[in-house]
Amino acid sequence: MSVKSAIKKILPVSLIEKRQRWKTNRALQHEGKREFRNFAQSYAAPECSDQVQMESLLIFFVHQIEKGFSFDTYQYGRGRGALRNAADLSARLSKVDTQWRNNPVYKDMILALGEYRRRHVLADQDVTFMTELFDDDTNADIVSASKNEYPSIELSLASKADNAVVPFAELTERRHAVRSYSDEPVTRTDLEKAVTMSLRTPSVCNRQPARIRIFTDRKLIGEALKVQGGFGGYNLPPALVLVTADLRVFMGTNEHNEGYVDGGLFAMSMLYSLEACGLAACPLNTMFSEENDKKTRDMLGVPDNEVFIMYIAVGHFRESSKICRSQRFGLDRILMN
Repeated sequence: MSVKSAIKKILPVSLIEKRQRWKTNRALQHEGKREFRNFAQSYAAPECSDQVQMESLLIFFVHQIEKGFSFDTYQYGRGRGALRNAADLSARLSKVDTQWRNNPVYKDMILALGEYRRRHVLADQDVTFMTELFDDDTNADIVSASKNEYPSIELSLASKADNAVVPFAELTERRHAVRSYSDEPVTRTDLEKAVTMSLRTPSVCNRQPARIRIFTDRKLIGEALKVQGGFGGYNLPPALVLVTADLRVFMGTNEHNEGYVDGGLFAMSMLYSLEACGLAACPLNTMFSEENDKKTRDMLGVPDNEVFIMYIAVGHFRESSKICRSQRFGLDRILMN
């Protein structure tokens, strides 16, 4: 028998467990510091100089402009802060990417800003504040793009009729984030069907940490989304689904982030299941500040042992609705050799 084994036989079980927990806590602190350093060095800060970081920031601000095109009532003048940031980032990117005007991020920006200009000009709204932000070449591209209507994606209720039977490859192409819904209520039975379809989602060692909460009370949905802060400009959805992951199913330091992986997988299964069930849905960020984390937990009864994964706003499709274009990168950007 080894010395280590002999000591374990002598020491009380409670003392051994305390030591194991102490070692785990030390390891978690080390991992936390390492992950903090990695993120702090890599994330897209406003003053960043890396091309991928700047492109990511630009996509974020252009998306703010683009979302306005899907509102029921367009809000003229909205998004001036996003425009200023887009102008700054595009100017900085042009200095690090010699082929910047062929960059898909730049092209998407030009399409969105062209539509922004087109709508304002047609409504006799002043666009001087916008043209003053960009250089002559970029303004020329924006003016050129404004001569054509923005290639919005328009969904129809009729196009969703066979969602339950189409091949998966087609279903993935049909799924879009939809933020405006019909007035028809969404029942718990409707949502439970989608949850049931998602139960085969893989998880580490089949421990299944995903937890789902369904909310249909409009007042509660309104309060929750007010704290969430990313659904402004749209009517409240008929239903709100909260996806969390229960940390109690995990076993050691190496699994401390696994809840986000397994919970994210389940949430994606839910989005496809909702689409297959003919329901419109939109994933919503739940990366809260400490204050909003506590507010949300108190409001919705979420214990500390669960981590937030995302909200999913859910409703029935309208007869017709426009959605954000949200252009995707091609394989050349995603597939690493």
